[in-house]
Amino acid sequence: MIHSTSARFFATSFAVALAVPVTADVKLNLANEYQATTFAAVADNFFIDRVADLTDGSVQIDYYPGGSLGFKSIDHFDSVGDGAIEIANTFIGQLSGISPVFSLPSMPFLATSKDKALALEATLSPYYDAVFGDANQMYLFSMPWPPSGIWTHETLDSPAALEGMRVRVADVTSMQTFREAGANPLQISWADVVPQLSANALDAVISSAEGGTNIMLGEFLPHYTAVDYVIPVNVMHMNLDTFESLSEAEQAAIIQAAEDTSDFIWAELEQRLSDTYDDLADLNINVHLNPNAELMATLEAASAGALEEWMSRMGSDGAAILDAYATAAQ
Repeated sequence: MIHSTSARFFATSFAVALAVPVTADVKLNLANEYQATTFAAVADNFFIDRVADLTDGSVQIDYYPGGSLGFKSIDHFDSVGDGAIEIANTFIGQLSGISPVFSLPSMPFLATSKDKALALEATLSPYYDAVFGDANQMYLFSMPWPPSGIWTHETLDSPAALEGMRVRVADVTSMQTFREAGANPLQISWADVVPQLSANALDAVISSAEGGTNIMLGEFLPHYTAVDYVIPVNVMHMNLDTFESLSEAEQAAIIQAAEDTSDFIWAELEQRLSDTYDDLADLNINVHLNPNAELMATLEAASAGALEEWMSRMGSDGAAILDAYATAAQ
């Protein structure tokens, strides 16, 4: 499910099915801020294996999850453009300062199902191509996280529970929404969540159920409320100079591996979510699958300002993107 302009060109120009000649080994690195047990890491490993298979071993990708190269998602854009990292798997909300186009997938209540999230990706991919291309990079594909929920000390049983709540959010749009709803949102990198909880600096964390299991959030916040207001996404992007230094067959293999990985990881989303709820039960987490109706109405109303601000930042492109998305999501 790749939509990159470069991908379309190379996919039609070269047949990956042809044997890829074995040349001197090419070693690349792939960085991800998130842990090796996450859904994003499943995509990373699938991609790495597909590249190895399709190049017959001529391209080797070394994997660095958990921020082990010393980079967080917010660092990836410049680091990939400069070539310090060849490939990165990056939470898209951390790129909103680069371009507002990266904020839209995190917009609350806009794309709340897999089909809608895929329609949004198809709509935005030409814009991703342009922004990454201007920064000496290429967009490969996006991958989903299971829908976001709220981890808390106590049950969220009304909008009043949000008042003054120090809640970790991952991006600007969530910050705007929760501030408008009366909370005290703090935009914090994933790597800093547990230290902040340990310092008693947070009352709640916005994360998928799966994200919470990976860092044992239940030890701090034993209640999980499935508000499911957004399906967050990560993007895989690659240094353009590195890509162009590969042989034509290797370039085609990278593109094919990206397409295959996208198809694979989106198809796994529902099963991953189901498995995660089983994990929460095993961990004795209090799971609330039917959130308070007034709470949900408050959050949805609070998100309107974030979309209006996004429209103002995008200018004339904003309306065109939303119109195209509405058509694609039908």
